[in-house]
Amino acid sequence: MKSSTTFLWTACVTPFSEDGSRVDYKSLQHLLTMQEKAKNGVLLLGSTGESLSLTDSEKRKIVEFVCNLKLNTKIMVGVPGVNLAQALEWLDFCQDMPIDSYLMTTPIYTKPGVIGQTLWFEKLLEKTHVPAMLYNIPSRAGVNLHSKTVHNLSGHEKFWAIKDSSGTTQMLIEYKKAASNVEVFCGDDDMIPYMAINGAAGLVSVAANIWPCEVHTYVKKCLNGENPPTHNWLKACKALFTASNPIPTKALLHNMKLIEYKTVRLPLSVKDLSHHLEMPVLDLDYHT
Repeated sequence: MKSSTTFLWTACVTPFSEDGSRVDYKSLQHLLTMQEKAKNGVLLLGSTGESLSLTDSEKRKIVEFVCNLKLNTKIMVGVPGVNLAQALEWLDFCQDMPIDSYLMTTPIYTKPGVIGQTLWFEKLLEKTHVPAMLYNIPSRAGVNLHSKTVHNLSGHEKFWAIKDSSGTTQMLIEYKKAASNVEVFCGDDDMIPYMAINGAAGLVSVAANIWPCEVHTYVKKCLNGENPPTHNWLKACKALFTASNPIPTKALLHNMKLIEYKTVRLPLSVKDLSHHLEMPVLDLDYHT
């Protein structure tokens, strides 16, 4: 089951007020309008959106706010990956919302095996009303989304895609062997030139928060086999991860006056940027 032909999903930041006590909806709307103009899909409540630092009430308000904007773009919503009852309750809330897909994270911290992962995702997929992208993020979850799990779930009509943030191309290759009907998206900006060569369907991007149109063009060229230059692309991507995501991205968005404040919520801190972050120039060495 395909969610759409969208090949670039922007993992959107969640802007906050100066003291971090409130969501800055004016800045959020501005960022989303930029994504709409670039024709990118938007992912709400991912790790870039600091979903673990948001209350349940805030998450509900964000989804309602974005849906009420009626943007001409696809909307993906993150599903909590910690507690099954809370995840199912969240899916109950989302049932009536006009969203296009879910991002379901491999359960974090508990490190389940193949059977545990399979049963976890089966419970979630039974509740979904739109296609789901499963998220392989071993640096946060502690284990990979097992390829056997992917094979076990491959026949489910709501299992549409995988976001792979393993940092290698090996898992993409394994997933495509395990479930040829499931699309695999790159989950690390710097890996898209290499994952595209190996059959990635697109990118879930942090960099597109800052450069929505440029990233859209670059990813399209990668997917079309045009092999665009990587030097400046990789340099720009590196700048976004000089501290924990989304600290550098929010700092740059603030410097560009695209969001009011660069505030992140604890345990993240902008003071972990050990030096002044210079604005990278995303000159991709070609004319669009």
